[in-house]
Amino acid sequence: MKSYPRIARPTAADRILIIAPHIDDEAIGAAGYAFDAIASGAEVYVVFITAGDCARFSARVVNKTLGTTASSYLTVGKTRIAEAQSAMSFVGVPDDHYFILGYPDRGLRSIMENRKTIVRSGGTRQRAVPYEEALTPGSPYRFDSVIADLQRVLEIARPTTVVSPVLFDRHSDHSATAELTDLAISNAGIHPQRLGYLVHANRIKSLVRTSGRALKPPARMRELTWATYPLTAEVQKQKDSLLQIYKSQRPYTSILRNTFVRTNELFLVYDEDSERTMAASADEARIPVAR
Repeated sequence: MKSYPRIARPTAADRILIIAPHIDDEAIGAAGYAFDAIASGAEVYVVFITAGDCARFSARVVNKTLGTTASSYLTVGKTRIAEAQSAMSFVGVPDDHYFILGYPDRGLRSIMENRKTIVRSGGTRQRAVPYEEALTPGSPYRFDSVIADLQRVLEIARPTTVVSPVLFDRHSDHSATAELTDLAISNAGIHPQRLGYLVHANRIKSLVRTSGRALKPPARMRELTWATYPLTAEVQKQKDSLLQIYKSQRPYTSILRNTFVRTNELFLVYDEDSERTMAASADEARIPVAR
């Protein structure tokens, strides 16, 4: 079995920005790394690109109805934003270190591919950021708005490390977020360390607890530049508790806990070779995934 290098524990000199397409992706992909970073005195920032407001099952659970309307999806968004606020408090991320952008859940690929167009959310039916907690409420659902918000976050965070989805994640919002991150960093003219996390692959999510096992990449991706970040038993417990804060995502949260609360977190370490490989495989991976 191929072994992977270990990522060093963050230090007080580090400034880490975690980019999440949806509220809870930061916990799935990098919660353990974030807990250790804060314990070491590092500055940790988190940005949520969407409010995750287009999940039909969540709309039914949150609103206690089988029917779904634009209003019920907005309620999901507000609920998930409140959960994000509680989650950030639990991790120890200060209020001025996390940012809700509020762009359309399941609409980021459309924003990337139609850069001059204002996109309409398929769930909330909104064409602009509807949440007062957002960084720029009222911003149109358009490419330049997302990039402007991400660049503003980069200016505030001044990250030494950026943690974001990988380009070949099979969820269209995740792959689009990878591209948006690349563009914003390039526009900002900065060169942070880049770590990528993979949530949606061909692997089957586990129905049983796997906390004693290591998280490994899918077989077809094992030759990429992966690195592992070990989690202590205590940090695993913290990550597990963090995921449970996202009650609106039940029972999906239980599957996430089974699959991603492991003895490690897995990151792609960006270099020129990995970026070329990701670009070559991204088209095959870009399929929407229900969430």
